[in-house]
Amino acid sequence: MYKILNVKTKSITEAKQSFSNLIKEANSTGEPIYILNHNKPAAVILDSNVNETIVKERQALEEELLYYKINSRVTEGPGTLIPASEVIKADQADNPFTNISNEELFD
Repeated sequence: MYKILNVKTKSITEAKQSFSNLIKEANSTGEPIYILNHNKPAAVILDSNVNETIVKERQALEEELLYYKINSRVTEGPGTLIPASEVIKADQADNPFTNISNEELFD
């Protein structure tokens, strides 16, 4: 699967044997090295600067998405507003304790 995507892969066994070399390679090329366990991705060796860039870009995208959602809500407006008195009446209609006196309720 990953060879089709043209990324470097190593088995866990190979990674154990030359771990420091893999770190040096990832740092010098800036490209990730995928570690496979039974031909399935288990880990990625990545240059710390590349990882930091990815994390910062993700945070920036999350902030941009938040501002987009906020802007959409402001643009759409508040929708249909319901007066508080209607909400309270609706809550009281469904409340089984509304018709019970305080003496009965706190007996």
